[in-house]
Amino acid sequence: MLSCDACKKAFIPPKYVCPHCYRTELREITVSGAGKIYSYTTIYIPPETFADQAPYSVILVELDEGPRVTGRLEAGEPVMERRVELQRIEDGVYWFA
Repeated sequence: MLSCDACKKAFIPPKYVCPHCYRTELREITVSGAGKIYSYTTIYIPPETFADQAPYSVILVELDEGPRVTGRLEAGEPVMERRVELQRIEDGVYWFA
């Protein structure tokens, strides 16, 4: 995660300019990985590569630090506002439980 030194907003890399104030003074920060489900969808008819995983849920998580991240829900049904935590990042996919 990156944070802008000027406006203190956090966001997901890769970025070279703050998307909020357009400054270039960015630094890497550590985040908890905890947040709540902001939105979700369930995929029933996936691309062929993921056919063996259907149905699966793709969730939009609003992290406690502010930014929103798209990921996969490991198990269970997605529920709006449900608390989740990042379990791992695998092949660029954020997995939450």
